[in-house]
Amino acid sequence: MRIELLGTHPHRLACTRADGRRKGYEAGNFFRCLALAREDLEKEGLLLCCQGARKDITISGMQAQMSDGLYAYVFDPQTRTVSKEEVCIFDPAPLSEVGTVEQQRQAVYALHGLPENDSQNG
Repeated sequence: MRIELLGTHPHRLACTRADGRRKGYEAGNFFRCLALAREDLEKEGLLLCCQGARKDITISGMQAQMSDGLYAYVFDPQTRTVSKEEVCIFDPAPLSEVGTVEQQRQAVYALHGLPENDSQNG
């Protein structure tokens, strides 16, 4: 799959598959665009193996604004600490580290000590 960044304000990206199918996504930052693309792929049982899909990644509001959502922080789920390490959300990541958008969301809730939330029902 090829991902192209198409512009900002609004942020847009396009995903082109090997068979030539292309779909665009638009959101307030590239991290959210990526999440929308991932949700579409997950409907087919597919995971996108990029840093932005890791379960131990989070983004702050300021970071989303300053970097257009291109960079995110790594956190340690056991200690619930966020490192100063930033990753480019489109860089490759091993399959063993990525998850669904919902798994990532739940990990961020846990990081902040929030109760699990079933975002599909609430």
